[in-house]
Amino acid sequence: MKISFLGDISLNDKYVQRYSKREKPFGVISNELKNSDIVIGNLECMAKGEQGENHLKKPRLTTNTETLNYLNDINIGLISLANNHIYDHLLDGYQKTVDFLENNNILYIGSGKTEKDAQKPILKELNGITFCFLNYVTYDTNPNLPKNAEIYINFFDKNRVIEDIKQYRQQVDQIILLLHWGGRTEHGYYPGWHQPRLARELVDAGADLIVGHHSHTIQPYEKYNGKYIFYSLGNFCFEDIYFENEIYSKLSPRKKKSIILEVEFREKGDYTVNIIPIRNQRGYIELNNRKWGLIRLLLRNFIFQVLKRNTILWKIYYLKLNYFNPIFDYFFIQKRSFSELATNITFNKIANHFNK
Repeated sequence: MKISFLGDISLNDKYVQRYSKREKPFGVISNELKNSDIVIGNLECMAKGEQGENHLKKPRLTTNTETLNYLNDINIGLISLANNHIYDHLLDGYQKTVDFLENNNILYIGSGKTEKDAQKPILKELNGITFCFLNYVTYDTNPNLPKNAEIYINFFDKNRVIEDIKQYRQQVDQIILLLHWGGRTEHGYYPGWHQPRLARELVDAGADLIVGHHSHTIQPYEKYNGKYIFYSLGNFCFEDIYFENEIYSKLSPRKKKSIILEVEFREKGDYTVNIIPIRNQRGYIELNNRKWGLIRLLLRNFIFQVLKRNTILWKIYYLKLNYFNPIFDYFFIQKRSFSELATNITFNKIANHFNK
């Protein structure tokens, strides 16, 4: 029984244009995904509504209900919605999105109009194996819900997550956690200092597989007590973000590579994983060079094992990620000029860039 897990899915901006032109950016990869019993991904962008936007959130990702039809091209069966862009277009945008999912028989998890619905797991039997899917978002990813928000998302609380795991441990064969986490190291190649310790606690509590999102980059994975922990799968599909009448963020090369995680589950409760490197070629998702993709990931895993054991090295990495990288990105990825910095960039814009 095979499940494929995808990274962040954002059908924003140019994907809307592609859909209007009837382009097929997932044609190559769709054949791979059709071989899975179910495909699971994190939907990062909501359909645009008619009742405004959440101005506490910058940037806001936007698509429309027509473009969401691309989800059918990649055989999506379950979508995680506990993420930091869930309320970008308020209740109207959220409702348009979940209506589309329901009308297309796509399950969703991690949000709802009541707290109970947001916290509800997906319990599903597939080919004789019973699964419990749980989805949470951590506060450090900055969902920025207004006080009068008309939806709930399933915020991560370690004690409650452990209670959820223990509640369903005896009822199902496999417990799978879908985590939108790691806000402190967003855009980084490595997770935050606390994440490995936290992941181990969740496995010790009874989680069988942890699949992470949010960093927009491929982060390492590891095996602990026979269970796999994937800290982040990267972007499955994403486009340059146009926001407030300008390009807010160009997609850097590190955000154009991702992996599809194929997991083959067996009746005895064990499973094997298969990692398929992919890349974003001008919006078209293609298979990447498997050999070099896996070598890069294994090298990243090795560095991660060193990094997580040395506080000083991790702090150096953190400083580089959060202070040097934004400056490099500003001039060389976003291609901003020094004159623009001097004449057109306000302190707030710089601060927003560092906080993306």
